[in-house]
Amino acid sequence: MTVQATPYVAYPRPDVAEKLRLPPGRLRILDAAAEAFMERGYDSTSIDEIADRIGATKGAVYYNYRSKLDIFLAVYERGMLLLEERTADALQKCADATSAERLRAVSVAHADNIMSNYTYHVVIQSGVEQRRQMALKDADRTRLSELDQMRTHHESLIQAFIDEGQRDGSIRDMPARLATRTLIGGIVGIAIWYRPRTGQTQDERLDMAGEVVELLLTGLLPR
Repeated sequence: MTVQATPYVAYPRPDVAEKLRLPPGRLRILDAAAEAFMERGYDSTSIDEIADRIGATKGAVYYNYRSKLDIFLAVYERGMLLLEERTADALQKCADATSAERLRAVSVAHADNIMSNYTYHVVIQSGVEQRRQMALKDADRTRLSELDQMRTHHESLIQAFIDEGQRDGSIRDMPARLATRTLIGGIVGIAIWYRPRTGQTQDERLDMAGEVVELLLTGLLPR
């Protein structure tokens, strides 16, 4: 089911569920690569190490992905697709809510997604910072630009909720662009201090996500 969240942004895009359905072998490679990139960085991670982490040969990795950069871009894409799927689920549950309530639901989903898929999120953030050092061909730059548009798509959704909330009075008046980037920056910043904890349940992560978002939204709600 596609949710028309605002007049400007529809979630999820039709191909999201299909793109998330990867063959088990490819998914194992991406999960292992995300861990390796997070722990050692992109430059220090080799195809051999990714293969070792899943008990496979280097040839098996190359059979699925043509290069380390190809794997990185696939990790980036999967991380963004997971966020889009989580966002769509949140919107389906609050389709008739106010703009402020939908903003809160989407923000909690974003925060929970960071904690639930921590390695993917860290890779995305580090990739954004390190891309200037990557040797990129024109085709790679095009693909990276397309992935960046997924981030922009999410940012546009958040800003649309803030714009709507300011019109209906559920969000106080302030520069919407500034509010959008501050809110997203606060959520993304979870990765600075959060570390996955053995035994932590989904409900505990959701509670923590809700508390973080509540703190961030306090500055947006009417006074």
